[in-house]
Amino acid sequence: MVGTIGVQHRRVLPDLRPVADPWRIELVVVRGSHTSGERRAISRDVERGLLLRLRPGAYVERTAFEVLTPEDRHLVRMRAVAAVAPGTVLFSHASAALLHGLPVLRQRLGSVHVTVEDEDDRHRTGLTMHRFLVQDREVVRFSDLVTTGVGRTVVDLAGGLPFEEGVMAASGALAAGVPRVLLEEAIGVAGPRRANRRMRDAIAFGHPGAESAGESRTLVTFHRLGLEVPQLQHRLQLSDGSSAFVDAVFPRVLVGAEFDGEQKFLDPSMAPDGAGRAVLREKRREDEVRARLNGLVRFGWAEAGSPPLLRARLAQAGVVAPRRRVPFDEWVAAARAASPRRPPSTPRWRA
Repeated sequence: MVGTIGVQHRRVLPDLRPVADPWRIELVVVRGSHTSGERRAISRDVERGLLLRLRPGAYVERTAFEVLTPEDRHLVRMRAVAAVAPGTVLFSHASAALLHGLPVLRQRLGSVHVTVEDEDDRHRTGLTMHRFLVQDREVVRFSDLVTTGVGRTVVDLAGGLPFEEGVMAASGALAAGVPRVLLEEAIGVAGPRRANRRMRDAIAFGHPGAESAGESRTLVTFHRLGLEVPQLQHRLQLSDGSSAFVDAVFPRVLVGAEFDGEQKFLDPSMAPDGAGRAVLREKRREDEVRARLNGLVRFGWAEAGSPPLLRARLAQAGVVAPRRRVPFDEWVAAARAASPRRPPSTPRWRA
């Protein structure tokens, strides 16, 4: 009775399941044209575990949904919200960030985020509602979904989340090739808010060289530790003539710092030959990088967000804060002078 449309199977590692396209998974939407018999059949399939109810009146095949990543599941839930809504739904904040390819913490994806202009619309179960005025020029469309544009989305995140998450969003946009002026102009278009200062600071601090949420988080912690401004995506030439890019290098002591996420080893698109070969390649790269620096510090998500933990790791390699605390304006100036290392030819974001 129900199946997935065009499920795409990619080459995967032995311990990974096939990945489905969240845009093409079929939704079963119950409308007024359905007979009572059809409704009972859907209810039976839910009871048997064949269908999963995403919204009142919107269902999906359970097995197709369960193989998805949390991000792709959120996208399917967004499609379900739009499918059963009586009118147009404006997706925003973390949900909009997902559509634009901006980094967003998975804890923000627990519910679908929408923006409404009327207080009466803020009582829809299972949704996180935000009440703001939105101008037509701040709205774009992805397939059948209507969402805030990339500038407005970064502004919303920077205004509603902690500073480091606002920096993640701004840096992600800049690294993808979004012009900084577009983000700056979006603040004025969005109108005055109590969080205007934090919004401006997050966008000013955003750096196109911070290519992941972890790298953005690290950069904020560097600043909080009072460290010198590092050079991001520092290029080193290797013995075979190829280049290696170090996440950050502190030029005064020539020590590199790299955020180590699991994605480079576990994501099939980044490790097509398997995690083992990815680890081997990374080890060889690291050996050559260490030979060209005075030290290299590697750390994970917990250290990246903890000033005491990161301070201790860096100090072991000789990276300590100078006596004069580096002012915020120096970090902003360095970020403004930087350019994305590899902006995509066809950006996912929409202005």
